Amino acid sequence: MKIVDVKTHLIYLGEGLKIGSMPPMKNSGVFIQIITDEGIEGWGVSHFASSGMALKILLDEYFKGYLPGKDPFMVDMIFDEINNYTNRIMYGMPQATSMIQIALMDIIGKATKQPIYKLMGGRKKEVKAYISLNYTESPESTVETVQRAIDEGGYQAVKLRIGQGIRKDEMVVKAVRETYPEMDIMVDANSAYKTVVEAVKLVKTLDKYDLAWIEEPLASDNLNGHARLRELSQVPIAGGENDYGLFRFEDILSRGCYDIIQPDVTRCGGPWEVKKIDALAEVRGVSCIPHTWGYGHVMAANLHNIMASRCEYFEFPNYPANFQFLEEPIKAVDGFVPALERPGLGVEINQELFENFKKA
Repeated sequence: MKIVDVKTHLIYLGEGLKIGSMPPMKNSGVFIQIITDEGIEGWGVSHFASSGMALKILLDEYFKGYLPGKDPFMVDMIFDEINNYTNRIMYGMPQATSMIQIALMDIIGKATKQPIYKLMGGRKKEVKAYISLNYTESPESTVETVQRAIDEGGYQAVKLRIGQGIRKDEMVVKAVRETYPEMDIMVDANSAYKTVVEAVKLVKTLDKYDLAWIEEPLASDNLNGHARLRELSQVPIAGGENDYGLFRFEDILSRGCYDIIQPDVTRCGGPWEVKKIDALAEVRGVSCIPHTWGYGHVMAANLHNIMASRCEYFEFPNYPANFQFLEEPIKAVDGFVPALERPGLGVEINQELFENFKKA
């Protein structure tokens, strides 16, 4: 089997996507479609991109020439060459490398008639989901949002967005904890705090609410700051969603930055890179719980890795089902998400939505 063509598709849903304490971003992304001489196609998609067009241009100008003629089963060879030719010398984008590997695994799964998680050494058939809220709300509206999630998906775990200042953050967490005393609660500051002193005050304030973890209270690339914070915190510290590659995570783990690392399959290099990173963390006694946020193919790619790993949670974004762009949206049932059992990624694009929002 050989790759014969590569197509890319830019989708754009509009301005103003707001996640936590981060500034509004463009709600755009790029799908890649890798076509083989046997008629099997593999699909991958980027996480939200500040400039989807920039990512599309990179894919069109370089990868459309590089990939044809390659054997899609030679995943590691392709990754190594892409990594050396692009990301290592800073001419590439981690999302491009990641989405290509996802599409290759989609092809391999379809060719062998197996879901990706089984090809990667399947470990379980379902995983506990936590509903991941989009943005910071008042204590009252946050409780209402959590209750809706419980009613709709039976969730027993929730991730709250914080980053409004310690006092306001505590009010939100306190309201949810008092309303749902048995619920697993995580919080994500999205790098809202600027100093270790502030972050220490935050974790000490929130310690009494029995949190599963607090995510990236400092800037995500402030490794020394997170390592110092972890030494002083009773609350587990999580992070890594914005990091790429095995060697970066070796640096993160060697410095002792996090109790929980959160590589995202669509950002850090692809399914096999996450598999390697998870193994690296396992020998150090550090949990690996992948970050998941974005369109349905992003959710599916991370879900397959989770089903083939020791990870005990799946992050389920709190947005409308049609946002996934899938014919059959991924769902939580009684707080758990089942494995995707169809070959490859096991999902299909909703063509009507896709065509309505495709720009190029």
